[in-house]
Amino acid sequence: MMKIRRMAPLLFAALMLASCSPASSPAPAPSSPARWSAGFGSAEIALPASSDSPLYIAGYHNGWEVTEVRDLCRASSLWIDDGRVGTLLLSVDCVGLGSDTVGRIREKLAPLFEGLPPCSVHVISTHDHAGPDTLGLWGPVGEDGKHPEILGNLIDACEKAAADALADRKPGRLYRSDVKTEDMLRDSRDPVVWDDVLHRLRFVPDDGSAGIRVLSYGAHAESLRGANTRLSRDYPGVLCDTVAEKTGDRALFLPGAVGGLVMTREFFSPFDAEENLLYTGARLAEYALAEEEERELSPVLENRTAEFAVPLDNTVFLWYRFLGILGNEAVRSSDPEIAGETGYGLMTTLSVLSLGETSLLLIPGEIFPELVFGGGRETPAWPEVENPEPLCSIMERYGLGDFFAVGLSDDELGYIVPPNDFLVNETSPYLEQAEPADGSRHYEETNSVGKRCAPKIAEELEKLLKKG
Repeated sequence: MMKIRRMAPLLFAALMLASCSPASSPAPAPSSPARWSAGFGSAEIALPASSDSPLYIAGYHNGWEVTEVRDLCRASSLWIDDGRVGTLLLSVDCVGLGSDTVGRIREKLAPLFEGLPPCSVHVISTHDHAGPDTLGLWGPVGEDGKHPEILGNLIDACEKAAADALADRKPGRLYRSDVKTEDMLRDSRDPVVWDDVLHRLRFVPDDGSAGIRVLSYGAHAESLRGANTRLSRDYPGVLCDTVAEKTGDRALFLPGAVGGLVMTREFFSPFDAEENLLYTGARLAEYALAEEEERELSPVLENRTAEFAVPLDNTVFLWYRFLGILGNEAVRSSDPEIAGETGYGLMTTLSVLSLGETSLLLIPGEIFPELVFGGGRETPAWPEVENPEPLCSIMERYGLGDFFAVGLSDDELGYIVPPNDFLVNETSPYLEQAEPADGSRHYEETNSVGKRCAPKIAEELEKLLKKG
């Protein structure tokens, strides 16, 4: 049996311009005062009561157990509605959740919404590399790495966070602002493209009580790095806690376009994991609290979701699906639009959540930033292959240029790689990474569903928005 590698290795990087700017131009202020209703909730994900099974740490190595708890992972939630429809955003401190687990969460939460306006539920993983294995990929090779109790505890925390958010609902105003960060990021794979903007939403209740902040940033949550065996929320936890301490507002974190892969820098040499974590979180908190012009968002909410099958080429993912480790719904088909090289497709979703003049593009995996904003490697593996239209261009064409991308939303398909630079090992595809003569990096393909994932995402976004 092959060895599943970690989903986020260490990075090398420098900045490069992309064809579409990650930061959108400001939308005009609404002509009338906005009145949203919003609430916040958060709950710790309890450690398993049973010690009969090991608790494996996710994101780097097979069979590495948690040795210490620095801080417990959490599920945090934002409920927001415009009086007609609502949505619940759940931010979960974990490496990722498959669509099967997302379905279990939605089923558990369904009774909470009885009597409320129609609503959508979106479950977003922070991509925490210091959390427990919630996908099953980091146990001993060929074994399910999920502790028998961990997903149950996680779902319970989501239920409590959602219930608390609903109980916390108050009328108020919603604002959007962006702040550009400097000297924070690294990218280990050409081209060097990233979203260096910290995207911010701020809800201000009419009664003057504590507000709610949504903070989104495009970097892997792994400032503690690969030698770490302490359970932690990593930098999203420090960021949100610091914002709460300094303002009294509650905060939740959403990851951006992190594929490629993009992570925060190491700020200390020799490296000290704890210092690096605290410094990274503190720096981002400074940006989160920086004074920038805010624009008020009109109280109009719209959720659009597409459900579709992504062709599955990765035989390793299929093996793990049959072993019961991965739970995503696989469909067998002879339709070339659905079936990958394995003869199967994976069911998944893509959503656009519009909050007044701004939108969240909810993507089910770790998408390469160049697929969102444009740009590409000068010497790709397949120069004759055309990459899909950048998602920012599709969004702009439908009047949704004021948006930010949120990765690992409602599913985890792994890396979403540009097709013109998608290269697998000829003798051991998806088992070993390709090592071409030019020395280019192709690790991410081993943790991708396949080369047609990126075009499928772009195609489904176009179809979704075209419906109106």
